Amino acid sequence: MRSPRAAAGFSLIELVIVIVLIGVLATVSVALIRQPIDASADVQRRARLADAADQAMARISRDLRLALPNSIRTSADGRAIEMLIAPMAGRYRARPRAVPLPTGDRGDVLDFAVADTSFDLLSSLPSAPVAGQWAVVYNLTASGTQANAWAGDNRATIAAGSTVDRIALNPGFQFPFPSPSQRVYVVQQAVQYRCANDGRLLRHAGHAPALAMAVPPASAESLLAQDVSLCNFRFQAGDASRQGLAALSLAITREGESVSLLKSVHLPNLP
Repeated sequence: MRSPRAAAGFSLIELVIVIVLIGVLATVSVALIRQPIDASADVQRRARLADAADQAMARISRDLRLALPNSIRTSADGRAIEMLIAPMAGRYRARPRAVPLPTGDRGDVLDFAVADTSFDLLSSLPSAPVAGQWAVVYNLTASGTQANAWAGDNRATIAAGSTVDRIALNPGFQFPFPSPSQRVYVVQQAVQYRCANDGRLLRHAGHAPALAMAVPPASAESLLAQDVSLCNFRFQAGDASRQGLAALSLAITREGESVSLLKSVHLPNLP
């Protein structure tokens, strides 16, 4: 026969002690499990921020490297940077052929003394220029009214019928200065990157070049990044002995986490 104590089972105190111990173990277990989960979530969040900032920097850097030499300019507050995109360039014919072709053709020379309507290229372009793009010769600066493609004194409108070996202009255009290296750039469009006050990094493309930099320009915008907490663009023009230098600073902050990137882009400045 079992004793009265054995038949009574667990006491209330024993049950309370067991419940308390189980609660303590559960609390410790949750804390131990949650810590690596939270750490993993933090790492993933930082990775997303870094990826967003890196993609934005890569896009800006790519356009900077495609920019017409000496066409890069920044706003006074450093929150916008603008450039003329020139995806290809060639060398124009400056002198007639010493030996004409069997047809008697000595080549179409770019004449700087008149408003010329066409000229030959010494080497073929990767693709034929499109009507409405611009031909730019000897761009020296992004300010002032001389040798400045933004002002337009060295920027001619390319006409239909241009080929990889010949550029037609409409209307005819008289370039003010020849290039020592006989170089002509095909400019596709104007592009501006700007940081809006609401934390968005925007890219504008397709607006008309103008002497004064307008922020924002009159062109369509596309979103490049959000939650931008720091944005600064600086450009130091080069000279005969050194390249130009663009310094880009960008920080993105989200859910208490912040990632900052600083990138320098060296740019050729020979026109």
